[in-house]
Amino acid sequence: MTAGTIAIRLDQQNDDELRALARWLQDDEELQGRVRLREEPIREGQMGGVLDSVVVVLGSGTAAAATTSLFDWLSRKREATKITLTVRKPGGPEIELACGSTTAAREILGAVDEFLDEE
Repeated sequence: MTAGTIAIRLDQQNDDELRALARWLQDDEELQGRVRLREEPIREGQMGGVLDSVVVVLGSGTAAAATTSLFDWLSRKREATKITLTVRKPGGPEIELACGSTTAAREILGAVDEFLDEE
């Protein structure tokens, strides 16, 4: 059963960084087969799509794995990266969380868990 999704957007949109993040997350055993790249809709005059975010399909217990792996990736980066997480439950309700450092990891994980556990 799907518990929802987490869409991860980087403040500095960069296709290479999004691809690197997607590969990092896919290397996590708990997230294999749950990670995909999402493109923005193609606009008039564009030759192809531009990557928008990395999306993780959540299942039982994978929210913690996704956020932990994300913050591990952030901690290995040389430059600070601001991220925005859009957490969506099946059926539509969603929250958006933004952070700019790995020190917020516990707060973000707590907020994601609390949101997903709400009825």
